[in-house]
Amino acid sequence: MKKLFAIMITTAVLAACSNEEPKDPIESTEPVEETVPKEQAGDEVEKGLKADTIEHEYVAFADDQVPVNSKVKFLGTVTAVIEGTLTVQSNADESSDEIVYVKDIRLGERMDILEGSEVSVYGTYVGKNDEDIPVIKGIFIDVD
Repeated sequence: MKKLFAIMITTAVLAACSNEEPKDPIESTEPVEETVPKEQAGDEVEKGLKADTIEHEYVAFADDQVPVNSKVKFLGTVTAVIEGTLTVQSNADESSDEIVYVKDIRLGERMDILEGSEVSVYGTYVGKNDEDIPVIKGIFIDVD
């Protein structure tokens, strides 16, 4: 009898809990931030990343004056495009020895970069490769 009474009480409590009316949503008193369109936010990120880069000439890379993993800017002309890597010759001197490899990992607008294009490369200097050629990870590559 006690078991039957306990089951009836439990059933009544459960039934009472499930019959409650839904509560009104709680309104926040904090101000709502307006969302920035995705394109505009991307432009701001790009401007921010480009703003704190330091422009270097080829000589600075060749003489190990540029710290590895630093944000850099390099101006040059594309002399070759091979499997996502650009060979960029310095605009400062037309010597064929003054080239930098740019690994293309662009975050910005995707477009084909052709040989002969003058470019501004914004990225991270990763050091020299086995051939003693400076390598930049190209995060933004602007065709001038």
